[in-house]
Amino acid sequence: MNINKAHDGKEVIDTVCKACAYGDFDKLKAFVELDPGCTNIPDENGYYPLQWAALNNRLAETNFLIAQGVALNVTDGTGQTALHWAAVRGSLPVIETLLRSNADYEIKDNRGYTAIHVAAQYGQTSVLYHLALKWGVDMDQPDHDGRTPLHWAAYKGYADTIRLLLVLDSRYDVGDKEGCTPLHWAAIKGNGEACTVLLQGGSTSVLTSKDVTGLTPAQLALEKGHRYLGLHLAEFKKKQEGGGWFGKNGKLSWMVSTQLAPLIVFYVTTMVVIFLKKVMPAHSMGPILSFFSWSVVVTSALGFAFLYKTTTADPGFIPRGWDTYNSKRKDIDESSEEVDEESRIGGVVGGKGQHLLGHQHKALDSPALWAGNWNQLCVSCRIVRPLRAKHCSVTDRCIEVFDHFCPWVGNAIGKGNRHYFLALLWLNLYAAVASSIIGMIQIQRFVHADRLHPTTMVWLVSWLIINVFVALGLAGLSVAQASQVARNVTTNELANWHRYQYLQASDGRFHNPFNNDCTSNCLEACAPFTAPMAPVYMAKSSLGGRVSCKSNTFCRGCH
Repeated sequence: MNINKAHDGKEVIDTVCKACAYGDFDKLKAFVELDPGCTNIPDENGYYPLQWAALNNRLAETNFLIAQGVALNVTDGTGQTALHWAAVRGSLPVIETLLRSNADYEIKDNRGYTAIHVAAQYGQTSVLYHLALKWGVDMDQPDHDGRTPLHWAAYKGYADTIRLLLVLDSRYDVGDKEGCTPLHWAAIKGNGEACTVLLQGGSTSVLTSKDVTGLTPAQLALEKGHRYLGLHLAEFKKKQEGGGWFGKNGKLSWMVSTQLAPLIVFYVTTMVVIFLKKVMPAHSMGPILSFFSWSVVVTSALGFAFLYKTTTADPGFIPRGWDTYNSKRKDIDESSEEVDEESRIGGVVGGKGQHLLGHQHKALDSPALWAGNWNQLCVSCRIVRPLRAKHCSVTDRCIEVFDHFCPWVGNAIGKGNRHYFLALLWLNLYAAVASSIIGMIQIQRFVHADRLHPTTMVWLVSWLIINVFVALGLAGLSVAQASQVARNVTTNELANWHRYQYLQASDGRFHNPFNNDCTSNCLEACAPFTAPMAPVYMAKSSLGGRVSCKSNTFCRGCH
């Protein structure tokens, strides 16, 4: 559209299309009063007033045009409607107005693009979410080249859009006319983050898929000059095939689940045996020293019990979306046989397929997503993560109040086993400190004894050095964990607080909204299952004086 400039630099609104594009409502009304039929006349480029209003999110002008009886589904020379244009810039109020006025979201342009294809091409995640949740639009519609919105999001590298589409159960394994899956297109363009999200969401199954030229995603990435991405995909493929000693088919694959827990058991057992065989008999003990010596043995035994509990306890696994989906599927399969029979015989619309879709979308109807917090979507678990939760790459599960993964206990530390882990640390710290003090006393007495045995002295000194070294490490870890429990914060939150908006005050500094008094924090950690799950979303007004968004459209910019 050619735009004429006035002498003062402002645009000259001399057509209906310009009035709609620039939101000049008074000029629009004046044009319509002069010629009521002008609302359905395109400009010199073949674009209609409603398209310009939709593109620029002009809600008042859109409502006025609809009231004048404008053609909602009229197409331009490319076959696109006003709904296509609204999807370009994510004009949600206009999109909702058009749909409520019976605009057809299934209309395809000359290339087979519907509004959801356009939204995916421009990274308008909120538009896709709105259309899927509120209008039930199928996100797997192919264009004329067989490409779905997920193909386009992967090609353009929009990671948030990919997350949403995967959680909405878009097919990541479908190929277009060229045999390319979304992972192929992400590899072609060198979109590393897009590839990572797709692999987390299940695209590992297509790492070996070939396009019509016979190339896999890794080979395509290398061919297009994305060397590091190609090597990463090849390495990921090798890991999935279970190669190496520690792969799923390797000789030491069992160590992947146990991690270093057997080493801890071996170390503590060895140190206790040396303590019993070498340290305690090195010199005669009084009753007090003997009492503390045996307390070391008892606390070490208790440490084994808490090590077992920490390793085997549920750290706070959040049910996966697939678990919930399959549970709902089983219930619906048992309860809706009559509905299916009626659907087959009488042509009843619906059935269990729509029930399943409804349950799946209901789980995604979250204020966090309406606010545009797409990073709370977990593509592996197919859920909206609550605040404080994180997906653990080792356990491959989302964990409530995630602290860290500890290879020494072979388990993640979270809400469900953090109290066991803390008890394990302090019991072992007491055993290490007490035994070290006893060891120093015994060495001093042994040195002043009449008979000095060099071999025994080597054992005592070596044992003491190792014990003191371990005690120092345990002390640092124990104090850090106790301090975090007292403040109701986790290791993950302290390390990554700048990535979490709920931990940032209005001035950008660290602020923990979950921190109560020390007693309440400790009681919550010691009785984790009595504490409620963290919410999925907190309004900015509750985060250290932040201002809440007043927009009904939940603009992403202020969230």
